[in-house]
Amino acid sequence: MEPEPPTAWPVLRRMPDLATLEEQTRTAVDAAVARLCLLRDVFADRFLVLARRHLPSYEVLPDDDVKASAQRFLDVLISELNSQRVPDDALREVLWDHAHERAARGIPLDDLALGYKLGSRAMLSLLDEVAAEVAMPSAFLLAAHDSTWEFANEASGIFARIQHELALERAHFDAERRATFAAGVLSGSFPAEQINCDAQAFGLAPQSSYVALAARAETPDDAETIRRTVASAVQVSVDRLLLARIGPALGFIVQRVPESVGRHLVAAGPSLPLDQLAKGFDEAVLTLETARQFAMSGVVHLADLGPRPLVLGDAHTAERLSARHLTALERAGRSNGEIEVTARIYLECDQDVGEVARRLAVHPNTVRYRVNRFQQLTQLDLRRTEDLVTTWWLLNRRRS
Repeated sequence: MEPEPPTAWPVLRRMPDLATLEEQTRTAVDAAVARLCLLRDVFADRFLVLARRHLPSYEVLPDDDVKASAQRFLDVLISELNSQRVPDDALREVLWDHAHERAARGIPLDDLALGYKLGSRAMLSLLDEVAAEVAMPSAFLLAAHDSTWEFANEASGIFARIQHELALERAHFDAERRATFAAGVLSGSFPAEQINCDAQAFGLAPQSSYVALAARAETPDDAETIRRTVASAVQVSVDRLLLARIGPALGFIVQRVPESVGRHLVAAGPSLPLDQLAKGFDEAVLTLETARQFAMSGVVHLADLGPRPLVLGDAHTAERLSARHLTALERAGRSNGEIEVTARIYLECDQDVGEVARRLAVHPNTVRYRVNRFQQLTQLDLRRTEDLVTTWWLLNRRRS
């Protein structure tokens, strides 16, 4: 028994060039156009019934709005047929504007697509009635059906692109609002009343405490990497993270200090209420700038830095003390670098000669010689507390 041949799909008919229609068909199209002009209200009423039955989201639209929209599409069809043009391009333009307006008013993508298909069905039904009245050739009518449904599929793609564009616009607007709020809180430019009023819009509780973070990024790509790293570390989606650029620093508002940020440097201020968080951000920025000077990484608190922030202050005093104590060291020739590094590490290791020798891979006697030489050249006695503090301050300032 031979297998049955597969069922052949119907041939897809496209609308012909209307300027080349046979006289009989042209006459029928002209008669159809005249008849459709008289049926604008009929078509609008039919679509309104369909919309109210199948499109719940259209409840926000008054009847006159829905009917006017339906008539606008029918007018495009009539105008193009009357001008001997296939209405695809004209419909695309009207559809694009219509979809933007509807989506901006909150009509979902699925309802937009369904609404257009319902309108197309109602329009073709009306065209069938008119075609019977004016004796329109069946081949032309079938081509109109096929082209209409093919365009309806294209319309779904148009709706999807518009919905995507609007989603991006909303996300951009939301990001701007978040950045403005974060900047206002962290810079101290927002009064407490405004902070407490706006906080809930961003998922924050005014009575709770939060942490200000500070980081630096040299490029937009670095900023995006740090943003994603912080969001992951505090378990917040990237688009919900409160972030603003304040001067050269990136400022964050988070509920808790991240445990790890990889190779990045992020400074954390103390936990404070939102209306006091500007003080926390100031501390975080001081911590950040100090930690950067000392080539630190990870999550850093002010308490982790000891007296290091003092190293960066009072430039005039530093210059005078450097001129007094370090000039002779600088004249010591190529050995001055070894002597200076040894003295600094000697203080970092709490004057443990063995540990210094291990870190520098030299003999302990070499360490002792360099430390003594440092004291001779600088006239700083590391057995005296004031000289020891001065040495630590000067060497760390030079290092930073």
